[in-house]
Amino acid sequence: MARAYVKELVREAFQLDEVVVDPDGDLPFPCGTAMFYASVVDGGRLLRVWSRAVSGITVNKAGLREINSTNVDLMYTRVWTDAWCVIVEGCLPVETLRMQDVGVLCTEVGTTADQLGSLLAAVHGGHVVFPDGCTAPLPTED
Repeated sequence: MARAYVKELVREAFQLDEVVVDPDGDLPFPCGTAMFYASVVDGGRLLRVWSRAVSGITVNKAGLREINSTNVDLMYTRVWTDAWCVIVEGCLPVETLRMQDVGVLCTEVGTTADQLGSLLAAVHGGHVVFPDGCTAPLPTED
């Protein structure tokens, strides 16, 4: 039930005729050099929007400074790293979710993953999903 509700909110937020669902049940969206996903998690209680901004990277002190600098400017998301990638993610409770919330969260995750991922890959190595950028832009709210 929560997945269908989130799918409909995403469709409305970005004025889409149809929303693609991947085999994991996530809603994938390309955004520049990144791909982000809208996932319903925690037993249907949370919408998690996330992206691997860059993969195959070993983050050093300079990379961590870039991540921290990016986190300062974010309102709804956070950026973190593990041993081999940089993740951009944000979560909101499904119970109180509105169309505008979905649009803002998806836009912040997608644009952050695109911009930060491209920067980190260029300066520190690793790779982004779409090195030349994707041809399908992130839908914007009017």
